Amino acid sequence: MVSLTIEEALDSMSGNVGVMVLLKYIWIVTMRISGPLLSISTSFAGYTPYKQWRCLPNSTDCEARVEENGISRKSFCGIKNQEKLIPGTDMIWELGGRKTYAVDWDLLCDREYLGTFISSSYFVGALIALLVASSLFDRFGRLRVCQITQIISIVLGFMMAFPPNLWYLIIIRGIFGGVFFITNTGYHILTIELTPSKLKGKAMTIGLSAWTTGQFLLAGAAYAFKDWKYIFVLGACMICLNLYPILCLVPESPLYYFTNRKDEFAAKEALKKHARLLGSDIDLDDVDLVASVPEEDSGTEMSLLDVFKDFWKHPILLKHLVILLLVWLKCGWLYYGFTFSWGTLGKNLHLSYLLNGCGEVIALCIILLYFEKSKRRLLALSDFIACITLLIALTPDSIGTKAISLSQVACLIGSVANAFVFGAHFLWTQELSPTTHRGRILSLSSSSARLGSLLGPQATLLFTWNKSATLCIFASVALISGLLQIFLPETRGRPLPSTAAEIISRRDQQKQKQYKQCNS
Repeated sequence: MVSLTIEEALDSMSGNVGVMVLLKYIWIVTMRISGPLLSISTSFAGYTPYKQWRCLPNSTDCEARVEENGISRKSFCGIKNQEKLIPGTDMIWELGGRKTYAVDWDLLCDREYLGTFISSSYFVGALIALLVASSLFDRFGRLRVCQITQIISIVLGFMMAFPPNLWYLIIIRGIFGGVFFITNTGYHILTIELTPSKLKGKAMTIGLSAWTTGQFLLAGAAYAFKDWKYIFVLGACMICLNLYPILCLVPESPLYYFTNRKDEFAAKEALKKHARLLGSDIDLDDVDLVASVPEEDSGTEMSLLDVFKDFWKHPILLKHLVILLLVWLKCGWLYYGFTFSWGTLGKNLHLSYLLNGCGEVIALCIILLYFEKSKRRLLALSDFIACITLLIALTPDSIGTKAISLSQVACLIGSVANAFVFGAHFLWTQELSPTTHRGRILSLSSSSARLGSLLGPQATLLFTWNKSATLCIFASVALISGLLQIFLPETRGRPLPSTAAEIISRRDQQKQKQYKQCNS
């Protein structure tokens, strides 16, 4: 009888890497691709076309405003006591047959904030659901929660495509945001817990690349479909493509069975199903599964109260959680702040999204190389780069070409640097979290990011109010995030911790190692 940890058993299955990458992660790709189509598509669906209209003949008020301010938001909405121009009387939209609910529901000028509510409602739902459901993954299992919430996501996705009014869309998007992000969080936990240690970086990169692919698909769909409702239909259809793998192929996490449920037989069965999926010939009948660190209560199921007692009992665990919550908050705010503001920051909405997608492809390639060879703490450097480039973005918009300005280029670089930190923390957070707490820690971190995401759409209004001040705020929070990450421990090449006690043990070993080095 051979004794192996779950991590060692997974590592022994990784001989046929090509088959693993092809078969194991194809199920996560279609789900991640649908994300941008259903979350950030309001950037196109609710685009405010303040630069796509012209005055009608004999409208002296319209012509006077255009002569003073050009075709702009200021001209259309007016200032002080002036009312906004009346479509059909003063001006006419030139949208090339395209539809936007900003025009359909008159979400312009003093009603523009209602458009940001539609975008934010998605993240409000995600925040509430993840806070309420943070214990679902550890109590009922990663796979079961993913299966149920994905089916509900499909129904809600199609319901979003045909909203009769503004408030219907806000409510349905809020519910969908909660359900969809629970599914997404479960996918991340399953990916990290079913992946051999040497392939975790590649696994997360494959999943994140699907989101970037979805951005390209969103830009293409928004260009091809003149009616914004079909973007939602396409997103719901993409989720449908992933039903069979998640229902029939993907196994439950063996770590969940072994650590949370204390069920070695179920953990072995999950490993056997995983081995069959990967084409591995490992014989698990002669394997005795053992915990990474022997501890009497390492296999007992912990209640929510027990988990928070652990945070209080082990200050280092609480310190890691607080830093992670702040970093995820920053990542979510900056990522979606830029995502929903390219119509304001860029000269061409479709081009801005394509360039941002290309930048994220570069970030993913760096992640793929970064996690194999470099230390996790170097993520702080990426935040420092974001801070510097966002300060460069304070240059006037007149510097640059007709298609793109220097300020937009700097914003793109800063956005990509932030996206790199965002993507990398999907792995680093789970490496820092013990199995007994991982579901809750990732849910809380994701909730923090959703809080930042909730504020993201409001950045459009901030950039309209004062672009320079908004960029300075973004640069400051990027700098603070970089400084905080210096205080997190290095986890590269180490197995996932099973309990809080194991994290304490690793910290003590690291201190002893540093002490010996100083005295040698």
